[in-house]
Amino acid sequence: MAQYLYQVGHEVRIVSDASVAIEALSSDVFDLAITDIFIRQGGVMVGNGGLRLIGNIRNGKRPDTGATPHDIPIIAISGVLGGPTDDHFLKMADSVGANLRMMKPVHPKQLLAAIEKLLAERDTA
Repeated sequence: MAQYLYQVGHEVRIVSDASVAIEALSSDVFDLAITDIFIRQGGVMVGNGGLRLIGNIRNGKRPDTGATPHDIPIIAISGVLGGPTDDHFLKMADSVGANLRMMKPVHPKQLLAAIEKLLAERDTA
């Protein structure tokens, strides 16, 4: 997925942990964040690591350098468990501030369309 986004002209930074993502967001400028609901938090896989990340971004609970605004567009992705559980977690992502939610499997062109939509909305706001 990252390779595809890179090939179509996007800069991509991959992190494997919510804590690392929060640190990166506090020191660098990003146009958009994409997170899986199930990501590592402090090196341990947790079911709500992505939800915590979204909440931290929205609430500004990170060292604030002013580099990244708290209103950065966020795409939440889930699909590890299958069935209604994933939908439940994606609805929770909405409630903590995700702009868009996607169920796995996500096709690269679907993700690209979602990214372009959110960036266009941000640019016209």
